[in-house]
Amino acid sequence: MSTACSQNPLSAAARVSGLLFILTLAVCLSMATSPSLVGVAMGAATLLWILFRHPVTMLGLLLAFMPLDYMAIELGKFFGLPHMTLISACTKEVPLLFLLLLLWRRNGCEPTTSDWWLVAFFTIAAVRTSLDGSLAGLATDFSFIIPYFVGRVTVLRAEQETHWAKGAMWIAAILSVLGLIEVFVLGEGPRALLYLATDSQTRDGGLTASFHGIGFAGMREAATMVGPNGFGVLCMIALVLWWVYCRSLLPGAMIAAGLICSVTRSAWLGASASIFLLAFLMHQKTRFLFFLFIVLVLVAVSIPVIGLGDYLFFNKTGQDPSAEGHRHEIADGMQYAVEHPFGSGNSDVSALSLQANLNAKTFETTYPNFAAEYGIVAALCFAGWLGSTGYKLWRTPTPIGHAALGILLSLSLVMIFTLPLIDRRLACWACFPIGLALREGADPAGKASSAIDQTEMDHVR
Repeated sequence: MSTACSQNPLSAAARVSGLLFILTLAVCLSMATSPSLVGVAMGAATLLWILFRHPVTMLGLLLAFMPLDYMAIELGKFFGLPHMTLISACTKEVPLLFLLLLLWRRNGCEPTTSDWWLVAFFTIAAVRTSLDGSLAGLATDFSFIIPYFVGRVTVLRAEQETHWAKGAMWIAAILSVLGLIEVFVLGEGPRALLYLATDSQTRDGGLTASFHGIGFAGMREAATMVGPNGFGVLCMIALVLWWVYCRSLLPGAMIAAGLICSVTRSAWLGASASIFLLAFLMHQKTRFLFFLFIVLVLVAVSIPVIGLGDYLFFNKTGQDPSAEGHRHEIADGMQYAVEHPFGSGNSDVSALSLQANLNAKTFETTYPNFAAEYGIVAALCFAGWLGSTGYKLWRTPTPIGHAALGILLSLSLVMIFTLPLIDRRLACWACFPIGLALREGADPAGKASSAIDQTEMDHVR
């Protein structure tokens, strides 16, 4: 958005009038349906106004809140607060879409090859869904593209970028410590009670099997996330940010402890591979060896403390049925995709359909699952997005470029074994920095000038 546009004397009046109209309409509709929705409508209108006045600040707060969002919604349901499903959407998709439009109008966006690969993937999936599928399944599978494109239209100053990265790192570190309290002090009773009351992540009167492991008698750490797999990936992303933006050992050790206690093998693999790559790119081999020593010490301490001995033994000897199940999932998913080259639609093959129909097919591996849902061509477009994005980030030798490359590599490895992108909260932390890094790589010279223009516009307003 140009400075002349921001100085238009009618623009402020138009914004106020539009928001007042939306608020009035929402209140009238709420009173006609449910009086309790009046407060929700007024809160949503207030949120939209704050988002418009301070979009970048609110975006940062929104991203910081994502790891806490699930537990906040569950607690709201537990205490009987109304309309928590609607509030859940208003804390993620609604403000992100509004910020996407606002920041795109302000900063613009020059499409890259990565964007076109992702648009092609979404287009094929949307056409396949229109023939045989559900919009809910499509929205679940593609919730990650919203934070990605928000990153593509966001401009941050260098100090803002560093501040945000360190903030995310410390959030994950603090949650790791709080999660350890649940594992070693509280036990699984409070979480099981909460999930039973809200009908979430339970089976046979207790937590699902994902909170435990073969040969592991304890409880896997999940902190405030849905489950341990999501928390493990969150720690993996935070560990990458710590490596790029921080030199203090304390937060890295806190995050690593949380990652180990999540007992998530795919996140272990992803974090190890990405940090090894970043150590090579950033010429930090000595630091990598020291980090490796610290991790080995933490693992050695955790074996007797949390009882990882049998778990590691079963994995080493191939006696873990979970690992065997992952191998079968990958093979079965690939075979299914070959037998159904145009996909079966997300009504028959998706994690969302499994919740409604226990006989539905689902593959806990991202690549074959996308091919089974939307066809082989769609899965190849997704692979094209990953490849083109990785190539672009490799050629972006900046801190955010390195961080995004590490996140992309680790996420690509995790997606071999699980479906991390269907977690809408986790997708914000995974995909926003990737889009932000592509923005900087495409226009490094314009970053400072855009930030200056933004400051001037805020001053004018």
